[in-house]
Amino acid sequence: MLSESPKAVSFEKLPGGSLLRLYLSDTWGNSFALDGFPAVGAGESWLGRLGEILRRQGALNMTTNQTLFRQLVDTGQLDGALRRLKAEGRPVAEIYWTLYNEAATTATDLFAPIHRKWPWEGRVSQEASALLSEKEALVRDVLRIGTAMAGVGAFTKVPNVPAGPAALREVLSPVDSPVSPNITLVFSDAHYLDAVEGTLEGLAERLRNLKAEGIRSDRIRTILSRIHSVNSLFVSRVDRAVDPMIDEAIAAAKKPADQAALKLLKGKSAVAQAKLIFRMFEAIFLSRLFEDPEGLFADAAGRQTLKRIERLRDLFELLEPEGAQRQRLLIASSGVKSEQPYSPLLYVLPFLGPWTANTMPEGTLAATSRFVEGLSGERVAALKSRSLMREPIPAIPTDTPAADWDRAVLADARERMAAGIPEISPDRILAELNRRVLAPRKTTLRMVGDTLRDQGAASFRKDEETTLQILQTKLNSL
Repeated sequence: MLSESPKAVSFEKLPGGSLLRLYLSDTWGNSFALDGFPAVGAGESWLGRLGEILRRQGALNMTTNQTLFRQLVDTGQLDGALRRLKAEGRPVAEIYWTLYNEAATTATDLFAPIHRKWPWEGRVSQEASALLSEKEALVRDVLRIGTAMAGVGAFTKVPNVPAGPAALREVLSPVDSPVSPNITLVFSDAHYLDAVEGTLEGLAERLRNLKAEGIRSDRIRTILSRIHSVNSLFVSRVDRAVDPMIDEAIAAAKKPADQAALKLLKGKSAVAQAKLIFRMFEAIFLSRLFEDPEGLFADAAGRQTLKRIERLRDLFELLEPEGAQRQRLLIASSGVKSEQPYSPLLYVLPFLGPWTANTMPEGTLAATSRFVEGLSGERVAALKSRSLMREPIPAIPTDTPAADWDRAVLADARERMAAGIPEISPDRILAELNRRVLAPRKTTLRMVGDTLRDQGAASFRKDEETTLQILQTKLNSL
């Protein structure tokens, strides 16, 4: 825990670059989180830097994982605690989790004022071990973290490995479970629905257990209302996987019109898929009609998906009067990578609006803060009245210069028409992507998502193993 009280976050006199200027507290929209522990320079502390990010840039939450914790270990700022734990004779694996939990719990002190004001915000995520893939072991680890973080603003990250949805059901069903989950490694609409299903079925089982124990209805509503969750959809890696496929199709295309149509698809797959999945969120948690104008779900498998959405909507409609909260769709991995020739806000601006959340690396958070600082009060008010997540995408190349692309995304329908900027629907992008690129390769976005999930899980596992090796080397040298 912090040795002294952190400087308070102001909710009244916001700096010009505070993302809180866009926050929609009634619908939990435009909520931005820092992905990882802050970078530090000589003489700086990560806690000091985190405090500045909260106060100046308005981050409402913070996410961590094995890779991000390893980066904190590499700074040497945990060496003092490492000496203490070595003196206590702790094994390296226990030291790893103790240090990780101490860092995550300490960060929650800084977010405490936010969490008190908005209980669904001010949360720090800590991830279950990437070395575990079996359901029983994963359940134990998730419950261990949830118990260790009980009483503070926290999410426990449950990885969307094959056993993840079943583990999610099991950790949420006990009447005294301390877990509020952040489901991670979600890369497709199927992954999204798996996570929603695991969450709602776990809550439904808890509701049955609470009623079986004779708990009063008002107490049940209080218990269920305290459980918040997010469903973390990874975006940038989707485009990094699909864009090379589009490049190959462009190279093989003989007609200039086909080449132009393919070029238009680059850098839009992840945004289009996220907008589609957001409509699934609206159908399940807001009882909004799910429409399929391009027939993306017209085949037998698609019809089963539509029935699944309806079933999950019906389940939530039973749970909501009992106190169950909506599960937010969280845009994750939203930093544009160095090889992507796109605006740094590619995975930020299209997702503004009610019920939206975004966790981003420090550089993207800073870029978003600079963008917000340049907005007038009138422009802020106009953006807060829109749901860009539900709007079409500019039908121009995504590698258009960043400032022009950002302006095209932010323009409303009237402004686009006046500027001669065409639009394309997310569903049309996905239909064209499937017809021109994926189907000829005998693959789908869901198959791409499964590969990315497995690669992500393997990467986290390697980073956890590497961090254990680093800690052991440090222990040997102390």
